[in-house]
Formats: sequence, structure tokens, C-alpha cells
Amino acid sequence: MPAVAEPAQLVPLPALTSPDLSEAALRVAANRGRLRAVKGDDGAWRSSRSWVDEYAQTRWRRNRA
Repeated sequence: MPAVAEPAQLVPLPALTSPDLSEAALRVAANRGRLRAVKGDDGAWRSSRSWVDEYAQTRWRRNRA
């Protein structure tokens, strides 16, 4: 599904995961208001690829040594 989703199309968070961003991380960011996302009537968070990319650029990363 991620390859089919257009940058502005709202899709469920599991379709927007990457090796650096898990579904749980996206859900926490949406709950905290750091990721632009919409919670549907069914309780599922939806966001767009462009919003996730925007969030990923501003995300703080921990150095793992």
C-alpha cells in the first residue's frame, strides 16, 4: 500500500511505516500532536506520506553507541 499512496492521500499509519519509524512511534507522535494525523470514527489514525516525511525531518534521534 505505501507504494500506491499519493503524498497527500490519508492512509492508516501501518502503511506509512519505515525502518526508522514504527507504527508505535507514529501513533505516539500523532497522540502528542507532533505528527499531523486524523483519527477516524473507527479509532484508527490516518496520515499522509508528506506529513510523515515532514515529521521525520524534525524528529529527535538518539545516538546508539
